[in-house]
Amino acid sequence: MTSAVGWYGPLIDLAKAALHVGHFVQLLVFVHRSTPVQYKSWKGGEVVRRDIQVGDDSRPYFPISIWQKQIGSMALPGHIILLQNVKITKYGQVLEARTVHCSSLLPLIIHPCQSLVSRGMDELVAECRIGIVAKEKLKKVIEWLQRAGSTTFCSNQPHCHPSAQKMHFERNWKLPEERKSKDCVSLSDLSRLTDSCKAVFLASVGEIFLPFTTKILDASEKEKMFVSGRLSKAGDTSLATDLICTGCQICGSPLEMQHGSTFEKEAAPLYCSESSNHLHVVSFIYRPFMLYVWDESEYVPLLVRNKAAELLFGNIKAERVYSSFREQRNDQDAGPKDSTQRDPRGVFKDFSCSSAVDTSLKLKGKQRPIHNINFFVIWLILLKSLLQQGKNSPLKFEVIVNTGLDRENGRFEMVSVWMPCF
Repeated sequence: MTSAVGWYGPLIDLAKAALHVGHFVQLLVFVHRSTPVQYKSWKGGEVVRRDIQVGDDSRPYFPISIWQKQIGSMALPGHIILLQNVKITKYGQVLEARTVHCSSLLPLIIHPCQSLVSRGMDELVAECRIGIVAKEKLKKVIEWLQRAGSTTFCSNQPHCHPSAQKMHFERNWKLPEERKSKDCVSLSDLSRLTDSCKAVFLASVGEIFLPFTTKILDASEKEKMFVSGRLSKAGDTSLATDLICTGCQICGSPLEMQHGSTFEKEAAPLYCSESSNHLHVVSFIYRPFMLYVWDESEYVPLLVRNKAAELLFGNIKAERVYSSFREQRNDQDAGPKDSTQRDPRGVFKDFSCSSAVDTSLKLKGKQRPIHNINFFVIWLILLKSLLQQGKNSPLKFEVIVNTGLDRENGRFEMVSVWMPCF
């Protein structure tokens, strides 16, 4: 579908979208996924929107909302497309592009994985009827896809070229070697392990540490990296926004880098290593953090990702915690990275089990239905209980030991936790 009115703005990199808020731009991108959204409008009619997740050589993930059925039907996963005359918008901290009445879409390369294997980049670029600037951008996007070597290219295409399938499997989907599980009597025994394996041991929770590295903290703010001290402080309402981010619910990879941690230094992976269709399931997740555990012999830091964090927090998903937190703040537009705003009511003020239950039953001065559970407050209670556990209440942990990493960089990664039976 070509544009009948020409271009209203420049062809930009996705990384520069924030500089064009409110303006028209052109985007040449690879489509990761496409999701139809249906709901009832205020007029009573059904409105159909299609949300697509795209990427280019400057930014691997970027959301676009398509409001025209004809354009939406052409935005298929695995294709490289040119979107013309789309508008960059921002709601709270969420940046996206959306189509309008003069927008159009031009498919450039269908199934690039198969095409690149069978034909090559130069031939494909030469066949596209686009300008010189767009062709240069297309080359960059193709080179980015080649460097990534991602099975995302084939995730929605059952007839992908056999040689491409073999290439992706060999590169990204080697079966992991089965790890041998070992019982450790103490944390000292755990620390002395020299082989990569799975290990099980008893320990008490000492601290939760948020290893921020991509935002500058002054001396006083460095205390915010330790969760135990923040639970007793009145007015600290940014804990949910610091511990929760946008990411993949399956593999636990954060997909937003603005306020990342030590374990988010590298670019977000283009594919999900644990999903059957190789696609990320984007949602709110627990940001990777370090859990310090201890026994009579020593302290050991455990790397905790989203799934393990859910187990640690009583099987409460980050999505539920953040939804309750946002509702309590009465701020539906706040994103998981908006940690600069403060709740004037002070969620943590006079924090106790009784005040938490009272808070969970009230919202905006009105009585809330008891079945409408405030998962945010319950999560806070669990956090406080964990960090006041003491040496008389050890938990049983299962970790993956990676001897190729240092202790502070994920040598011990938690995979499960449960109450021991004595």
